Amino acid sequence: MSAVRLAVPAGPVEGPPRGFLPGAELARVLEDALDGLELGAYDRRTAAWMAGLDTSTVLTVASWVTRARTEGPGR
Repeated sequence: MSAVRLAVPAGPVEGPPRGFLPGAELARVLEDALDGLELGAYDRRTAAWMAGLDTSTVLTVASWVTRARTEGPGR
């Protein structure tokens, strides 16, 4: 497991995740969260835009995606 993945909260996010990750690392966080999904051009464009947002927002969204994929629809 990479250090970047460790930054993504594994459970409910009660406050803004702390720390700073540069845009390239935030892009990797999103890539990890979306791994295995077929993405279109607009999906990739939106992910690139999101990687430019603040760290706490990207980590929170990546946490949602990761937990939703892990827990599945029958949680």
